[in-house]
Amino acid sequence: MLSRLGSSNIFKSLLTAALLAGVFLISAGTITYLAVRGRTVEVPNVVGKSKEAARQELDDAGLRMDVKSEAQNDKAPANAVIDQSPPAGTIVKTGQIVRVSVNRAPAPPAQNSQK
Repeated sequence: MLSRLGSSNIFKSLLTAALLAGVFLISAGTITYLAVRGRTVEVPNVVGKSKEAARQELDDAGLRMDVKSEAQNDKAPANAVIDQSPPAGTIVKTGQIVRVSVNRAPAPPAQNSQK
C-alpha cells in the first residue's frame, strides 16, 4: 500500500508530465499554424517562357511548378509554356503549385526510305 507521501509524489509527477505535454501541443500547433499560413504572392505570368525559365521564375516567387500536359501548338516555340493555372496576377500562398501546359517539340519529319 502506498503511503500518502508516495501517492502525492506520483500525482505531482503526472501533473508535471501533463503540463509539459500541454505546453508542447500548444507550441507545436502555433508553429504549424504560422508555417501553413505563410505569406502570399502574386502568380507571375510564365506563358510564352521556356519551361526552364518558367520553373525558375516560379521558384523565385516561392511557388512550385507542375507540368500538367504537353500539347502541340505551331504558334509557340518548342518547350514554351502555353497555359498556366492559376492565371497570372492571382494572389496565392507561397508553396502553391502552378500547373502549366508546355508546347511539345514538333515531331521530326518522316524520312522517306526508298531503296
